[in-house]
Amino acid sequence: MNRREFLSAAATATLLPAAETSRPNIVFLLPDQLRAQALGCMGNKDAITPHFDRLASQGILLKNTIANTPVCCPARAILLTGKYASENGMTANDLRLRETEVTVPELLAKAGYRTGFIGKWHLDGGKRLPGFIPPGPRRQGFEFWAANQCSHAHFNTQYFRDSPEPIPMKKFEAEGWTDLALEFLDTT
Repeated sequence: MNRREFLSAAATATLLPAAETSRPNIVFLLPDQLRAQALGCMGNKDAITPHFDRLASQGILLKNTIANTPVCCPARAILLTGKYASENGMTANDLRLRETEVTVPELLAKAGYRTGFIGKWHLDGGKRLPGFIPPGPRRQGFEFWAANQCSHAHFNTQYFRDSPEPIPMKKFEAEGWTDLALEFLDTT
């Protein structure tokens, strides 16, 4: 499936009525600076990535994609909006994604999906702190929220839900985000 087919399918999904039938989960993984060559599922026999490999074998693996602005904020905004950085305004890190941009999570919510964001947001501009993003348009269509604005603490970081009170994460960050993502999937 190429980018055009994927975006077309996502947009078409918004035209379909929300059915009571079971639908697949749609999970986007946004690891920073992860090259395709670092994954076993992309052909690197030396890369030991069993979880990524299993996700790739059981889901849809997009092999012909590119982040034309391969830094954190622009790459995330490109994925969420389907627009080039020059069109969505996210041409560098530490900018805020415009609240008027239509995002894939907004389209999925209109199609009856429950949406959630877990992890480092880094689309709200400002300082690189584990800051609070209030519920509403700055969350770009995500209903469930367990995230921080930007943190690279890796150990003992904090995250936020729907209140500005930080919640300590007392484990390795990647494990904590995984636990929160599984919590969300279990309630969806």
